[in-house]
Amino acid sequence: MSDPVTFINVVDVDASTQQEVVDLLREAVEDFFSHRPGFLSATVLASPAGDRVVTVARWRSAEDAAANGEQAATAEYGRRLSALATPNPGTYATVAEYAA
Repeated sequence: MSDPVTFINVVDVDASTQQEVVDLLREAVEDFFSHRPGFLSATVLASPAGDRVVTVARWRSAEDAAANGEQAATAEYGRRLSALATPNPGTYATVAEYAA
């Protein structure tokens, strides 16, 4: 098993659809992703300008993140998101982390 990974999706949106995108991403996390094996946490962020939404999800391992990506529900949420906005997803390894 690998180390935890972080999935980050920077979503470019029109200000008129930002709240709809936020609602969709919250639904996806609350109803599906948070119940998947290996899910650790998720944060949904909205830019004050209304042009971007960012999702940061932590997974126990790269394998867990990849397995989540293979689910039909993941594809369906991706399709719904792409109909509203332009997602730019990526998976990242933590190289440094700092806390107060």
